[in-house]
Amino acid sequence: MSTKGTDVNPDGGWGWFVVLATFICTGLSAGNFYSFGVLFAAFLDAFDGTKSETAWIGSIFSLMFVIATAISNALVRRIGHRPTVMLAGALGTTGLLLSSFATSLHQLYFTYGGIAGFGLGMSYMPCVDMTGKYFKRRLSLALGLGMSGTGAGQFLLALVNQLLVDYYGWRGMLLILAAVSFHMCLAGALLRPLKQYKSLQMQESQSLQQDCDSGTAVPFNKTIETASDKVTKSENQTIDERTDGCSARERTCKCCPQRCKRVTEFFSSMYDRALLTHPVYWMHIVVAIGQPIGHITVTTHVVRRLRDFGITDTRSSMIAALMGLAQLVGRPLYGTIANTGRVKPNVLYGIAMATCGAVTIVSIYVKTMAGQIVYILLFGMCVGGYVVLIPIVVTYYHGKDMIGIGTSGLLQIHGIVGLIIAPLAGYLRDKYGEYDQAFWVVVAAYTITSVAAFLLPIVDRLVKNHRKKADSNVRTAYDVKESGVFDESTV
Repeated sequence: MSTKGTDVNPDGGWGWFVVLATFICTGLSAGNFYSFGVLFAAFLDAFDGTKSETAWIGSIFSLMFVIATAISNALVRRIGHRPTVMLAGALGTTGLLLSSFATSLHQLYFTYGGIAGFGLGMSYMPCVDMTGKYFKRRLSLALGLGMSGTGAGQFLLALVNQLLVDYYGWRGMLLILAAVSFHMCLAGALLRPLKQYKSLQMQESQSLQQDCDSGTAVPFNKTIETASDKVTKSENQTIDERTDGCSARERTCKCCPQRCKRVTEFFSSMYDRALLTHPVYWMHIVVAIGQPIGHITVTTHVVRRLRDFGITDTRSSMIAALMGLAQLVGRPLYGTIANTGRVKPNVLYGIAMATCGAVTIVSIYVKTMAGQIVYILLFGMCVGGYVVLIPIVVTYYHGKDMIGIGTSGLLQIHGIVGLIIAPLAGYLRDKYGEYDQAFWVVVAAYTITSVAAFLLPIVDRLVKNHRKKADSNVRTAYDVKESGVFDESTV
């Protein structure tokens, strides 16, 4: 394997262009999602649907966005980071373009929520994953800077979208947004693979081609080892010699074994079995369930809630922009603090979510414009903080090899929960005539997530102690057996 050229984790150099690409892609993708509040109000006026029906557009967008993160992880291992992001830009642009011609909410479910959400979501994880390959010592700082594009995108899009809606209508706004989003393809071109990674990827492709030519089948319970992430093979690997190591899917598939093999590899590369069964990761999942209950409810309904407070559309759209500005500050700030190593990532994680819950309580009672500005600035800064800490916390507890798969899994939880929570908040508003009940749900969610974040090291310590004790018992039993004093009936 050739290592000549750029080293793995150069912590700089071209890596800063990768950070720039991450900034652009997160700004155009996540920025579109977080600024949906402006479109939400425009769609309400255009189609006269209920708040619950209209909120489904953002929910479907959120779900497709995170489903795309899993698909993009698999595509990265097949075609690479650069082509995946370029494909994402093309799909996202197509979805936004088609949305400008929609004549009903149901069409927007498909074009904006489905196509645009899936396309824009595909760009997110390849950029984060490539940043992890270029940085090691400065990883937290690089992620903070790159992912601050979300805040910049939300800040700019919230302001510009409202102006575009006022001047050109929501259809003209979507046309312009489609043209701007096409620049994601240019950002994808900046994701130049490291030479060592590229060499590994070429070796993997050649090995795969040789296997296909020889007709070699894939063992059923085998974890795929890829060029981008060397995943440890399953300890419980069992091959049935009577089936020549083929899985049930391959034995019953009528197509050629090579095609079955590729399909199996593609879906296997989306998840890691060992990670999904790790107790600490299940704590991450608990946190991931609560986070979207908070930030999706607020980002989707904060503009409409300000209307209930008697604040005009132009001024209320400023709130969404200020939230983006706060995230623009919060993400690199939290990333920089985490990079110092003086505060454990889970502590920062918990503080950010606890602060979100506390300021949301205040926002329920303080209904002035000034009070809402202070609320959204603090809330946005902390949301930006805990979002950028997700891959950092995953890396801290599970290793950098899991940054892509681990973060993608948690974002998928965000999408599944977001599919339900935004319409639920709209339903509560329609039922009670106010948003107070929905925002109390936000407070409860952040309370649970912050407690779970603070408990992460305790659970991690318990798991390690349990495994250490189990390993010790196994070694003791082996030593006793070797000494000839082993009684199998006692085991």
